Amino acid sequence: MIDLHSHILHAVDDGAQTLADAVAMARAAVEQGVTVMAATPHGHSSVSAWAGYSPLKLHDRLEELREALAAAGLPLEVVPGTEIFGEPGALERLRARELLPYGSSRAVLLEFPLGVSRGAAEQIVFAFQLAGHRVVVAHPERYYFVQEDPNALAPFIERGALMQLTGDALLGNQGRALAHVAETLLVHGLMQVLASDAHGPHFGRMPNLGPARDRAAALVGAATADLITRQIPAAILSDGLIAPPAPTRVRRWRRP
Repeated sequence: MIDLHSHILHAVDDGAQTLADAVAMARAAVEQGVTVMAATPHGHSSVSAWAGYSPLKLHDRLEELREALAAAGLPLEVVPGTEIFGEPGALERLRARELLPYGSSRAVLLEFPLGVSRGAAEQIVFAFQLAGHRVVVAHPERYYFVQEDPNALAPFIERGALMQLTGDALLGNQGRALAHVAETLLVHGLMQVLASDAHGPHFGRMPNLGPARDRAAALVGAATADLITRQIPAAILSDGLIAPPAPTRVRRWRRP
């Protein structure tokens, strides 16, 4: 499996605090069958100026982690990335290499404030797409406009954006209401990637892609679970062709 959203790099943001934490996260991921993990720390933004974030520091932390994983005999490939805060100016910072895409790909991971409007999110996603980037939207289940109407994601998906559902939400670890939203997005094809968004032992948010994949398989079958945890993530990292199933409309929705 491939986990495209994690905060495994140590002493960069609110993720792993130490190298030992990062190795513990890697060990948990490997034990669940994860072979590739994207390190996606929060990037600088107008609301979160993470003192530890810079592409140079990410490179240094990544090399430290890779050496530690090799010493521990953990067969996990870690690729760089950034959880980019979707706001005016973010695309320019990406162009200036102040923020990083996924590895050597043109794909980027975007997050938004919880109260972002659908229109504002669409404008920012479209700007990144117009610049030639494939957009993965982090944890759409958290955004209020999605909770009001999950069908609001359909136009994003139809224009090529990919929705990344969080394992904790699907597993019910973030409450029953969020689990209901997560299950709805999964069952109706309103998400295309399942990832952990693991932050580390201090947060009680360790890698959980294995259990989340099992839950997805129970809801939509093993083939779809494999699609969202291996095939589509692999295509994202390689800039490969992606043709996910079209979403189906959610009917009789009531915000939980």
